Amino acid sequence: MKNIILVGMMSSGKTTLGKKLARILNYRFVDLDKLIEQDQNMDIPTVFATKGEPYFREVESRILKEVSGRRNMVLASGGGTPCFFDNMRVINQMGISIFLDVPAKDLARRIENHGKDDRPILSGTTSLTDTLEQKINERLPFYSQALITLKGDIDTSHLLQELKPLL
Repeated sequence: MKNIILVGMMSSGKTTLGKKLARILNYRFVDLDKLIEQDQNMDIPTVFATKGEPYFREVESRILKEVSGRRNMVLASGGGTPCFFDNMRVINQMGISIFLDVPAKDLARRIENHGKDDRPILSGTTSLTDTLEQKINERLPFYSQALITLKGDIDTSHLLQELKPLL
C-alpha cells in the first residue's frame, strides 16, 4: 500500500483529514510539524522566532526525507513544505500526493475560529484573507504538482473511492 501525503495551506484540513484517512485505512498518521517540534524540542513559532525561517525550512526538509522511507502512512505536511528545496519531488516519490485546495476566505474563517496566533507566516498581517490569497498564489505552482487536487470541503468517502485504484 502506498503512502498518502497531504499538501495545502495552513488550516486546509490536512491534519483532520489525515487522521480520518489513517484510521479508515489502518495507516499510521504522521504530522510533519509535530516531528519538527519533537526534533527541535520547541514549537514551530519559537523555531521561527529564535532561528529564522531558513533554518526551519532546512530542518523541515531533512525530517521529510527521514520519513520518506516509511510505509503505510498518511503524512500531513506543513503548508510551506512543498515550496522549498526538492520537497515536492520527495513528496511525489513517497506516494500519493493530495492537494487540499481551499479558498482563502474559508482558510481565514478557520484560522480566526481556531483562535490561536500560532502561524508565524501570518504575523503582522493587516488583511488575513488578502495575505492568504497571496500565499496561495505563490505556492500554487508547487501544490499543483500533486497527483490529486481536492477543492473545498472534502468528503472522505468520495476521496476513498478516488484513492482505492491508486493504493
